[in-house]
Amino acid sequence: MVFMSVFIAFIAITINYSNAFNLKSKMVSIIEQYDGLNPNSVDNIDKLLKASNYKITSTCPDRGDKYVGVKDGIVTTNPKDRQSYCVYREKRDAQDGADSKYYYDVLVFFNFSLPVLGDLFTFRIESETNVIYYPNDRYF
Repeated sequence: MVFMSVFIAFIAITINYSNAFNLKSKMVSIIEQYDGLNPNSVDNIDKLLKASNYKITSTCPDRGDKYVGVKDGIVTTNPKDRQSYCVYREKRDAQDGADSKYYYDVLVFFNFSLPVLGDLFTFRIESETNVIYYPNDRYF
C-alpha cells in the first residue's frame, strides 16, 4: 500500500512537471519571437495558458530584479498578488562598447495535488531566453 502511494505520487509529480516544462518552453519562445514582454507576447502566452487549461497561481519571489507577474492577461508588479507566471528582465552590460544584452527569466508554477487532499506543494520551473539586443518592452 505504501509503495503504491509513493508510486502514484511520483507519477503525478512527473506528469505535472512535464506539462509545466512544456508550457515554460513555449512561453520563452513567444517572448523571444516578440522581442520581449509586450502586449502581443502577453496575449499569445495568455491564449497558450487558456488552451492548456493552466490555472496554477503563486506569488512571484522578489529577487531584487524588476519583474512582472501576469494572471489572465493582466500585468502587475504587486508582490502580494498571486500570478500565473512571472517574468524577470536582466540587463547585462556589454564590454568594448557593444550593445547591452537583455535576458528574460520566465518562472512557471506547478503543484502536487491529490483528489482528496487538494494542493499539497507548489513547485517552480524557471528558464531564460536567448539574448535580445533591442527589446520591445512595455512593462519594464
